[in-house]
Amino acid sequence: MNSPHILIVEDDAILGGAISQRLKLEGFHIAWAQSCAEALAALKRRHPDFVLSDIVLPDGSGEDLYRRAQPWLGDTPILFATAFGQIDQAVRLMKAGADDYLTKPYDVDDLIARIRNRLAGRPSQPDGERAVEFAISPAMKLIAEQLRRVAGTDLPVLITGETGTGKEVAARYLHDVSPRAAQPFVAVNCGAIPHDLLESQFFGHERGAFTGAAQAHVGFFEEAGEGTLFLDEIGELDARLQTALLRVLEDGRFRPLGSRTDRVFRGRIVAATNADLEAMRAEKTFRDDLYYRLSVIEIPLPPLRARADEIEELANRFLSEAAARSRTTVRNLSRDAVAALLHHDWPGNIRELRNRLERANVLAAGDTLEPADIFPERILDAIPAETLADARRHSEAEQIERALALSQGRVGEAAKRLGISRTTLWKRRAKP
Repeated sequence: MNSPHILIVEDDAILGGAISQRLKLEGFHIAWAQSCAEALAALKRRHPDFVLSDIVLPDGSGEDLYRRAQPWLGDTPILFATAFGQIDQAVRLMKAGADDYLTKPYDVDDLIARIRNRLAGRPSQPDGERAVEFAISPAMKLIAEQLRRVAGTDLPVLITGETGTGKEVAARYLHDVSPRAAQPFVAVNCGAIPHDLLESQFFGHERGAFTGAAQAHVGFFEEAGEGTLFLDEIGELDARLQTALLRVLEDGRFRPLGSRTDRVFRGRIVAATNADLEAMRAEKTFRDDLYYRLSVIEIPLPPLRARADEIEELANRFLSEAAARSRTTVRNLSRDAVAALLHHDWPGNIRELRNRLERANVLAAGDTLEPADIFPERILDAIPAETLADARRHSEAEQIERALALSQGRVGEAAKRLGISRTTLWKRRAKP
C-alpha cells in the first residue's frame, strides 16, 4: 500500500522542518512548501491526500491559497493553522469548504490523529464504475466532490431534486465513498409503507407487541446498523413518524414496539425528496425542527435538461448495459437521434432516458437507433388523421384480403365467408 502523501505549507523553517520529520517517522510521504506559490506548484505536480497549511504566508493568506488551489485541490482534506488566533479567517475558510483548523502552538500528536481520522474517512480511490456513473458533467462532478467531502462525517444529508434525477444514486455514491461502505445501505420509500405498519417497519417490534406479532421484527434503523439509512420521499413521512425520527436525530435512540429499553442507532441518515419542503413547512405539514436537523447539509440535484452535456454519454452507457443484459449487439445512435435526445425536455429525467433506451433496444429493427425508436409517440404526430369512412374502408379491405387468403384465392368461397355476393366482393375490393 502506498504511503499517504501530505503537503505541508509552512513558512517557518524550524516548525516546518520539525513537522515534516515527525510525519515522515509516522510513515507519511511529505512535500513541504514555504509559500503560496510553492504550494500551488506542489499541487500541480502531485495530488496530495492531505494538506496542512499556515493561514499567514509570505505571499498571501490562507484564503488566497484556498481560492487559487481549487482547480487542483479536488476532494483533498485541508487543515489550516495559525499562530495569530485569527479564528474569524479560519471560520470563513471552513464555511467555504475547508475541513478543519488548529491554533498554534498545537499538539503534534493531535495533528497526527486528525490526519489519520481524515484519511480513514476517504478511500484512496472511489469505486471506479460508480464514480464514473455518477459524475459525468461538470455540474455533477461538483456535486460528487461535495458528497466526498461530507462522506467522512456523521452529519445528516438532504438530497433534493425532481423525480428521476438520481437522488438514490447520489445517496449510494455517498455511502460507497464513506467509511461506512462495508456496512448496510438500507433504502426506504417513506410513501410506500402502510400507515398502520410505520412504527413497526422503522423501529421493529418484539414478539407479542401487538395482535399478530408472532415473532420479533427488525426495523429499518436496526437493519442499517452502522451503515446508511436512506429515507426517500421524506416529505411523505407521516406526522407521527416525523416526531419519532426527530428523536433519533437528536439523541440517536429508538425503541422497538413492545420493548422496555432503548437501542442506539449508530448509522447515518440520508434523506431525499422531490417535494417543496419550504412550502410544506409553511403549511405545517412538515416539522420545522425536523427540517433543520435533516438539512444540515443540503445537496440539490439539477434536472437532466440542465445537464445536456451528459445526455449522450448516459444514453450510450444505458444502451451498452441493455445490450449486455439481453446479450445482443450494442446499438448506435444516429446523428438525428442524438439531436432528438438533446432537444427533449426530459420531464422524467434520467429515469425516463433509461426507460426509453431500454425499450428502443428491445423494439428497434436496426442496429442504429433513430428518433422514432426512442420517441415512438412522435410517429403518431406524423400520421394524418383518419376519418370514420377511411377507417371503415381500410377494415373492409383487410377482411376481404384475409378471406381470400383463407380461401386460397377462390372468390366464391371468400364471398361466402364474408356473407356477401361475388359481385359485392369485387366492387368493394375495387374501391380505392
